[in-house]
Amino acid sequence: MTDAPLTQTTDGSARLRTATTPGTRWLQHLQLWRPEDVDTIETGAHETAVVLLRGTFDLMAGTTSWPARGARTTEYSGRPMAVFLPPNTPFRVGGGGPNGEILMVSARQPVVAEVTGKEALSHKPLLPMAGSGKSFDPSTGEWRLAETFANAAESLPPRRFEKLRVGDVAIERIFGEGYKAATISLDEAIIPPGAELCLADIPSMPACDEVLLFVRTEGSNDSTRWFARDDANAVTVTSRDAPTYVVIAYAGKTKS
Repeated sequence: MTDAPLTQTTDGSARLRTATTPGTRWLQHLQLWRPEDVDTIETGAHETAVVLLRGTFDLMAGTTSWPARGARTTEYSGRPMAVFLPPNTPFRVGGGGPNGEILMVSARQPVVAEVTGKEALSHKPLLPMAGSGKSFDPSTGEWRLAETFANAAESLPPRRFEKLRVGDVAIERIFGEGYKAATISLDEAIIPPGAELCLADIPSMPACDEVLLFVRTEGSNDSTRWFARDDANAVTVTSRDAPTYVVIAYAGKTKS
């Protein structure tokens, strides 16, 4: 298990804190973003899983916008809202309030052979239907939402998540193994005071090579650690006198 300390931006501000994971095959970094009134980040050459921790934001990724997303005043209560960002996507946010905060986990996608012909057309929107938000998928002969194509950013509301439970711990499976992301799956958990979460007990843990663990408890410093999948069964997070917020990101759906 390796610690990944969160570092602030070069100007020393708390606007953006980053924990990098040197030596990993898939994981790139975890970032905590406290956006300014209108602020933008570019994903770079990585896919990114976004979770709104607190605040209500107007979001735009690429050319798609989602106004007034997120309803939590604190990450310790309520259900999350998430966004998937493919590589090289500008992510622009507005609002959020003085306490607004966003968590982002980025990972490298596997190298795959170039897809051509009819199959390639199913990876990106084709022939958009004006005013419908849908595009034609020639591989299925159906019109489907443009956001669902593999190369499109997508907003995911709570109804898309699977609710799980391990004892007293509530888990939200935000990005499941079957989601379109090529690399990342992601769970969020709230551990009540006096309880603990053993990663070995998480139901149907997604296939992965690497796991990144973000832990936040009121009154304590945030911590970020990463480890190989084979070490996950030995990891337990214990909540003592206050609720503990946990994000578990699984990277590398294709086994090495």
